[in-house]
Amino acid sequence: MRRLKEKITIFVGNIGSGKTELAINYALRLKEEHDRVGIVDLDIVNPYFRTRVFRDYLEQNGLKVVAPAGELAGADVPALPSAILGILEDEGIKGVLDVGGDEIGATALGRFKPYLPNGSYEMLFVVNTCRPFTRTVEGIMQVLKSVEKASRLEATGLVSNTNLGSGTDIATIEAGHSIVTEAASRLNVPVAFMAVRNELAAELAQRLPRENLFPLKLHVLPPWLRG
Repeated sequence: MRRLKEKITIFVGNIGSGKTELAINYALRLKEEHDRVGIVDLDIVNPYFRTRVFRDYLEQNGLKVVAPAGELAGADVPALPSAILGILEDEGIKGVLDVGGDEIGATALGRFKPYLPNGSYEMLFVVNTCRPFTRTVEGIMQVLKSVEKASRLEATGLVSNTNLGSGTDIATIEAGHSIVTEAASRLNVPVAFMAVRNELAAELAQRLPRENLFPLKLHVLPPWLRG
């Protein structure tokens, strides 16, 4: 997978887009190459698939996790702005931000715009074309523009992450990727990479350059399947 050079990588996306899974996978991949990696939970939208739910696991794997702890773990507003600033301002740490991807969630990110000048970050909009609001090129563009307006930051790329959970097949992925590619062209941003479950990556690697693929290990499960 092509590595992104900026210090901060921000993943935004609608509920069901897979952005938290991507943020976790990307942060763990960064940790293989960098001594210090932090992941910041700025998702104030989704109560079930938040980075903070996986705090212990991520910390055991060497990541610095910035998210409300203890009694504040279920809070809807991030409660540790000073720790977030530590990630943004410390040049010795790579930061990954998991951000709620509609205009409400993106507003939380907008608080930190003064610490995110152009050129210091990648903001990647994660797209699953099997979700209601991002099934079409026009839908993708509309949602992304609302996120950019709320966060006051510009997206630098899209991530193609079309899936139907365990029912995902190659045809579904490729059909979604075609829509994401067209949307990226009309938005004048690149498709940073296609995210795909590990077990499907080998087959897709025969059709796409390997640097365009990001194999995913699934960490994020619904509460009723976590054990």
